[in-house]
Amino acid sequence: MKDGAIETAYWLGELLETMPQEQEKIAYLLDQHGTNEFWARLKEWDFSDELYTKLQFVGEVLKNLKEPTSWP
Repeated sequence: MKDGAIETAYWLGELLETMPQEQEKIAYLLDQHGTNEFWARLKEWDFSDELYTKLQFVGEVLKNLKEPTSWP
């Protein structure tokens, strides 16, 4: 497993207060599919409703960070 996937899963786990098993699952999916695919296919992964909601929120924040903002 790639170090980047493990580190990303670790910090997501810390941020979202996940169980170690959930961190391992996130790391595996990130490693197998890459970051962009992980977020694009978030609905497909078998996460608890609580974890899915938290991940969905993080995904929206990341999406908004990527999009250029316009100032009035």
